[in-house]
Amino acid sequence: MRGRWSMAAILALCVGILSGCGSEDKFSIFMIDNQGNMSVIAEELETKLQEKIGETPVIEISASPMYSKEKILVEYAAREHDLIILPEEDMKMYGRDGSNIPLENDFDQETYSRGVFEGGTYTRDENGDLSSDPVVGEHLFGIPLEEMSMFIDLQYAAKNLFATIPISTQDEQMSIEVLKALTE
Repeated sequence: MRGRWSMAAILALCVGILSGCGSEDKFSIFMIDNQGNMSVIAEELETKLQEKIGETPVIEISASPMYSKEKILVEYAAREHDLIILPEEDMKMYGRDGSNIPLENDFDQETYSRGVFEGGTYTRDENGDLSSDPVVGEHLFGIPLEEMSMFIDLQYAAKNLFATIPISTQDEQMSIEVLKALTE
C-alpha cells in the first residue's frame, strides 16, 4: 500500500513539473463581463484569433461566467494573463494603481479616447526591473471592445468592456500584436 502512495506522489510530481514545460508558447486571455456572460464566445474567439495570428503562440482564453470583483483581483494577482478584458470601471481602478501597460505608442489615443485616463506607470531600470512607485500621468490603457473588429464580428462588442495589457504580461510585444489582431 505504501508503495502505491509513493508511486502516486512521484507521478503527480512528474505531471506537475512537465505541465510547466512549454508555457512560453502560450498566450493567456482572461475575460469577465458585469452585464453578460463572455464564456459564450470564448471558444469561437479563441479559434478565430488563433487562425489570425498563426500556430504560435497558442491562445488560451479563460472566461468567467459570472462577474466578481474578487475574481478580477485574483486574476491580476495570479499574474498569468497576457491580456485582460474587463468592465471600464475595473480597468480604470487597476490602471490608477499601475497594473496596466500604456498603449499610446502602438494605438492612437484619439481613436480610442475612451481608454485614456490618469493612471500609474512604472519605469524599468537597466536590469529590466520595475520601479517601486508608479508615476501618475494620462495614458491610453484600454481599447474599447465596441471598436474591435473581432468582437464586432462575434456580435459581442459590449460598450462597457475594454481590453488591457496587465503589467505582468510575459511578452509585452506579443500582447500588443494580439491586441492589434483583435482590433484590425
